[in-house]
Amino acid sequence: MDWLSDQKIRAFHEPISTFLIFYCLNNRLVFGEKGVMIRFITILLTSFLLTASLPAAANVTPSERIKETVDRILEVMRDKELGKLARRDQVKEIVRERFDYESMSQVILATNWRKATKTQREQFITLFRELLEQTYFSAMDSYNNQTVRMGRERMKGKLANVQTFIVAANKELAVSYKMRYRNDDWYAYDVAVDGVSLVSNYRTSFRNLVKSKGMEGLLAELAQKVATLKANNKKRGQVPPPAEE
Repeated sequence: MDWLSDQKIRAFHEPISTFLIFYCLNNRLVFGEKGVMIRFITILLTSFLLTASLPAAANVTPSERIKETVDRILEVMRDKELGKLARRDQVKEIVRERFDYESMSQVILATNWRKATKTQREQFITLFRELLEQTYFSAMDSYNNQTVRMGRERMKGKLANVQTFIVAANKELAVSYKMRYRNDDWYAYDVAVDGVSLVSNYRTSFRNLVKSKGMEGLLAELAQKVATLKANNKKRGQVPPPAEE
């Protein structure tokens, strides 16, 4: 199973970037052995990447964190003065501030996280984060002034679920974020698009790969995929030379 194909990766990371919304509303992708058809979002808020940073004393709710982050990203996406590379850098910084990549990595690897060495864990967190970033970089150019509508918020202790809707061309796509309260703030650790969890999808794929190739095999494939995405995005971000007169 080509679990790192461009089509499959784009489907789940696009929710991560709110601006990537365009794809979910216009594409259908197949996932899993049962061939489940779902529409996905290409948003740089990687959707789950959402969580804003305000002073702890502000007592901001999970929904307010999500909205703040989405607003910041959309502001960057709508800034016509920014070049591609500058826009990518700003979005990347916003996403890194808001997303709990370590918690996500632990949940995705499950028992393999406990078996992995410290070095392997650090490598996985870095590669997985770069995989998401490079994937939504490649989709950012498709942003076309989509908006986000906030939905319901559910809280239970230090966990929360925030529902949002990506709005484009009179259509809406449901995107929900799982949040955890830690270090005096709310952080996203999973995103579900049309009810399909990014974390659950990767957990199954990575578990099968570790079973067949070991942890080092997984890291090698991730590194190769990230390198390919970086090369492609570098080409897209280059400014074409002026035409010869």
